[in-house]
Amino acid sequence: MSHQVKLMGVLDVAEYLGVSRQYVDRLVRLGKLKYQRTSAGMIFFQSDVTAFKRKRLLQAKIDPRVRLKKTGKI
Repeated sequence: MSHQVKLMGVLDVAEYLGVSRQYVDRLVRLGKLKYQRTSAGMIFFQSDVTAFKRKRLLQAKIDPRVRLKKTGKI
């Protein structure tokens, strides 16, 4: 049984999180979102992006300063 790793580009991540490409770049610079650099740019493991989103959603429930757009996807 092979395990297939799903990869996402910057624009895919931005759409999934409901944020801009620039904000994804900021999350990377701040070390809040894991990525791999390639010759074509940055790629992200879908599992890392999903984990980040779940953590962010949990934080939003606790901290009223965290505001999220409602996308309906997790």
